[in-house]
Amino acid sequence: MNPGRRGVVQPGDTGGVTAMGGQGATVAEFVRSSGPLRGPALDRLALACAATMARLHARGVAGLRLSEDSVALGAHGQVFIGWTPSAAAYEGAVADDVRAWADLMVFAATGVRDGNPYALPPALRLAVAQCRRPDWMARPRAADVLRVLLGRSVASAMASVNDLLAC
Repeated sequence: MNPGRRGVVQPGDTGGVTAMGGQGATVAEFVRSSGPLRGPALDRLALACAATMARLHARGVAGLRLSEDSVALGAHGQVFIGWTPSAAAYEGAVADDVRAWADLMVFAATGVRDGNPYALPPALRLAVAQCRRPDWMARPRAADVLRVLLGRSVASAMASVNDLLAC
């Protein structure tokens, strides 16, 4: 993988980067045309983005610059992340990534960037609140977010990440 090259990473990818052509509508385009995501569609987006982000972070790639314009929905419901790593320090970039993920989830659920997080289901709302903490050092890692989304408590989410990142 060449982290300096813009590309698409599919959830579950263990290899390189694919070109961005033909990926489907971005989240912004989809929400504008069809309205905010709800139920299983929102859950799939949240899980797929968090899982992909956790895998990339485990590989040392951060600074993904996630947004409603850089995440696209595939023809079969897959989520693709167009990423352009930043030159920020790794830990700060990881914290910025989880904040961007949280902002993306609020947009997907409400249709506005600064939408009301109470539109989110409880587990997702909890994860988003943790990721939007003003102190970047207090934000969870992507793997911890994934654990919360899978129904584990915040305390257990902070435990070992090896089982979720084994691919």
